[in-house]
Amino acid sequence: MSGLGADCRAILLLCGHFGSKQRTARPLTPAEYHALDDWFERHSVTPASLLRSDTAPDFGGAVHAHVQPARLARLLEREADLETALARWTDQGIWVISERSRNYPWRLRRRIKSGGFPLLFGAGPRTWLNDGGLCVVGSRKCSAAGRRFARRLGERCAKENIPVISSDMRGIDRETVTATLRGGGGAINVLADSLEKAVMARRNRRPLAEGHLTMVTPFAPSSRFSVPNAMRANKYQYSLSDAAVVVESRRTGGIWSGADENRREGWVPGFVRIDEDASAGNRALLHLGLAPITSNDLESTADLRVFFARQPAAGRTVADRPDLYGAFVDGLSGLLCVGPCTESEIMNHFDIERVQARKWLNRAVADRRIEREGRPARYRPVPA
Repeated sequence: MSGLGADCRAILLLCGHFGSKQRTARPLTPAEYHALDDWFERHSVTPASLLRSDTAPDFGGAVHAHVQPARLARLLEREADLETALARWTDQGIWVISERSRNYPWRLRRRIKSGGFPLLFGAGPRTWLNDGGLCVVGSRKCSAAGRRFARRLGERCAKENIPVISSDMRGIDRETVTATLRGGGGAINVLADSLEKAVMARRNRRPLAEGHLTMVTPFAPSSRFSVPNAMRANKYQYSLSDAAVVVESRRTGGIWSGADENRREGWVPGFVRIDEDASAGNRALLHLGLAPITSNDLESTADLRVFFARQPAAGRTVADRPDLYGAFVDGLSGLLCVGPCTESEIMNHFDIERVQARKWLNRAVADRRIEREGRPARYRPVPA
């Protein structure tokens, strides 16, 4: 693997998963490596210094507080196994960079900092990793309407030369990426599954060869899918992008947690699909502060970049966004046409907290949009 720097080689020896598990020590965890890296910084040395025979002995006492020297020594003895792994990865078109590499994506460096993994494996063009784009995520088990929205969003991104950043999972993610690639656009897949398996998949071979697809993972190329890894990969999808759209989500699981983490960390503006058929999870994310995007927005907006730039960023509460009151009243009018409803029924229908429901209902009564009657109170439209 040409161009592999000395620091990256040292980090691979320390943290990489390859070779026989029986013959080697346990690789450093991200937390262990970053503690060691802090020591490097304080003493103005680099990981590559561990590979030099003239300086390596000096590290014994210095790193003792973080990693036992004997464990370090066994990890650094894996040169033969590393060469075998590098040869296999090169044959598969897989590259690797580290946090210390000059071409490590600046968005990851700035947003995740030491909260991620020290290595990034990938296939396809590396330059795309610094171009930003639109993160699009959603459930694997999704509605037909969600799939249509995902395909249309992917088509728009391809037409407007906006890279799509997602995953290779079935459902919303793959629908969006496939539509983007078919439209001649580009995509970045952040994987929680085996990169070695993904580069061999038939659907990925051509876009990889043509330079339209980049696949990256912070996990070893041979790693199998796991739920924890999928949760950890979320931050990479969001952090590589300029904005994010949640097409469909439940109120639990990886899609929800990723959107909520992005909201809390404030990495990029977050949006959620709000059409008539929007799931309870989508409506709950709207209540948390994600900005709405609808199918009508996709058709009526002339420029997606302008649309995302002009919308309020994630993190604002529903109460801070007066535009939602009008949408609430419009939806309420349709609901009350069927018959009077209690506060609890309205709260459950819109999937909002009681304090917010009561605030908007009191405002709608004051605005003479609805009437309150009886005990317990029920709400109905104001007679024409």
